[in-house]
Amino acid sequence: MDERTLVNSRWFMLKSNRPGASVHHLTVIPSASRPVRCPRMLTLTRRFLFSSGHRLVSDRLDAAGNAAAFGLCQRIHGHNWRLEVSVTGEPDPATGFFCNVLELEKTVRGLVVEPCDQNMLNDVPMLAGIVPTMEAISQVFWQVLQPELSARGMRLVGLCLAESDEHWVRIDER
Repeated sequence: MDERTLVNSRWFMLKSNRPGASVHHLTVIPSASRPVRCPRMLTLTRRFLFSSGHRLVSDRLDAAGNAAAFGLCQRIHGHNWRLEVSVTGEPDPATGFFCNVLELEKTVRGLVVEPCDQNMLNDVPMLAGIVPTMEAISQVFWQVLQPELSARGMRLVGLCLAESDEHWVRIDER
């Protein structure tokens, strides 16, 4: 019996058993013994925090160009970064999970958080050759994480990197 037929039959039974009464609201709660089908995409997001320093200077610019582009950020300074990684996948019928959050945490922490935490980003090997702006760092993180998460059955669909509470950069899968 499909859900629409079930709701209609329950509604009729309730009305017929109580003459003069009306049903204003009927909630159908799925049985725990059968899988719940959700027509919308489920996304799990895990937040990571790390602290690191950096200096924004481009080899492609002269001193005046760097001063104009980066201002005070040419100096060594640090941030308490917030990284949010969002994944989706096909839920396992046995567990209901599409992602083992502990595996997600271990993968992200090992590949990008630990190499950056308490370090100078200009010296981190995975960031070599870039000016370590939020925009550039987030793109490198995506490139590092995407194949590793995919190999574990998780599809990377979003990444947010914030160097403060006032501004951040977000990458969404397109």
